[in-house]
Amino acid sequence: MKKLLLVLTLVLACQAVKAQDAPAQHLLFEGVEMKGDIYDFSKVLQKQGYKQKQRDLNQLFFVFKGNLLGHPELFRVNFSKKTKTVWRIMAQPHNVPLDELVDSLTARYGEPYEAISTSFKWQLPVGFILLEAHEGYDPNLVFMDAAGVAAFKDEDNRN
Repeated sequence: MKKLLLVLTLVLACQAVKAQDAPAQHLLFEGVEMKGDIYDFSKVLQKQGYKQKQRDLNQLFFVFKGNLLGHPELFRVNFSKKTKTVWRIMAQPHNVPLDELVDSLTARYGEPYEAISTSFKWQLPVGFILLEAHEGYDPNLVFMDAAGVAAFKDEDNRN
């Protein structure tokens, strides 16, 4: 009987204890969390001084202009179709040496987990950053928020 009472007490105690929800964390892009829908994210970027240059609701992206790693650049923000969740930011920094980009990203995010010739990847618990430079072309810089990517994949039934 004592064992039954003890088990029942433990079960009730476990149900009464509410699990703490850890707040969802998102990748930072120039100090701004890549979270929420494109409209909220756009407002936050504009408050930070970025200018919206274009929006394409059919192709699911907005284009902004502002400082990226200390250089004025255009960058594209992709969002999911149904919930408009921000999941990727892409840029092609012009006239910025690859070493300078790598140094800036390394200073912010630590050493890349993969560095092969002209391809660098920073894997973070909240997403990843990819920098690729092909000879004769401006480098491609991609920020992908893990929570946003998950929402994008879920909405579009992707694996």
